Amino acid sequence: MPDNPAWIADAWHSANLNAADLYITCARGLSPQQLAERMADHEPVEVGPALTIQEASRMVDLTQIYCVGRIGQSGDWSFIVESGGSEGWSLDPAVSHGAAVLIFDPRPDDPPSFFRYLADGELQLHFELGFGYDPAGAQPDLLRPALEAAGVIPPEDSIDHLLGEDEELSPVEEKRRELKVVGEHFGLSLPRQVIESGQLPAVVTRTSPPSSW
Repeated sequence: MPDNPAWIADAWHSANLNAADLYITCARGLSPQQLAERMADHEPVEVGPALTIQEASRMVDLTQIYCVGRIGQSGDWSFIVESGGSEGWSLDPAVSHGAAVLIFDPRPDDPPSFFRYLADGELQLHFELGFGYDPAGAQPDLLRPALEAAGVIPPEDSIDHLLGEDEELSPVEEKRRELKVVGEHFGLSLPRQVIESGQLPAVVTRTSPPSSW
């Protein structure tokens, strides 16, 4: 799949980008503006001119603007890429009423990064990226078969899990494989070049600190 979200793992560790500018939230069943409205701490949410990731980052002043999002559409998925911070960890599952929501949170100041899947107002799946597999949510085994097939985790009750593997994956490679599985399972493609180097319409998503701070 072109632009499978596996690239996010490399972007979070890039020397040319700041992971704090790459909080990515995607939704199927909501338009990009509807997603931004559900995530924002104020209303109305106004869509502004298209900005680069660097321009969006410079808007964050930590006095009146704490998070700036850049919104777009890829297939049947809307997405928002936030600079400065995001609700991430504590985003209210209610944002997913009537929709599916995927959260890719780098947590640069408090690792590990994580992936979350919300649907119909509930947490369906949560797991940390690059640090083993200890899932939570209503569907903790949703991706287990695919992650086992990708070599990210051993089959349940496998003796290899007890003895340890001869060659463990690096945390970044583990993240790549996990994110690739996520993309394939959900049919999610994200335009890397546009997100990293292009311009996207901007919205202010938070005028006060995220509750997760």
